[in-house]
Amino acid sequence: MKISLESLKDKTSLTFTYDFQDYIKNVEDILEIEPAKIHLKLQHEEAQLSVVLTVDVKMTLACAKTFLPVPYHLQFTEDVIFGSNNDVDYALSDDLDLADIIFGYIMSEKPYVVYHPDAKELLFEKEKSPHPAFAELTEYLKK
Repeated sequence: MKISLESLKDKTSLTFTYDFQDYIKNVEDILEIEPAKIHLKLQHEEAQLSVVLTVDVKMTLACAKTFLPVPYHLQFTEDVIFGSNNDVDYALSDDLDLADIIFGYIMSEKPYVVYHPDAKELLFEKEKSPHPAFAELTEYLKK
């Protein structure tokens, strides 16, 4: 999704949807992703473009224990600055490739792990009680 800088020249905001389905082909923990609702609030400055990026996307993530599907709704807002000096986030060019930037934020904002409700205690062993011969020793060590 490349947007020309010229087409943004007179705009203060832009709202659209974008389908990141092709982006998740090599991402193992995102099973499905719906088209993302994206809103850009634009502020043009000298040789710089400030963007308040708001993303709203529903996705299905894989449970960290069972790999069962877990629905997840992600919403976030980021301030992104395009320009030519060292204090900006991205270089300002004639064509802005926003898809890669937005997907990078989706990857960084989604949770590292999610758990399916049926995954409770599934893979963890319960604490074993000590052998009766050592029960008194356990009490002694606690003191």
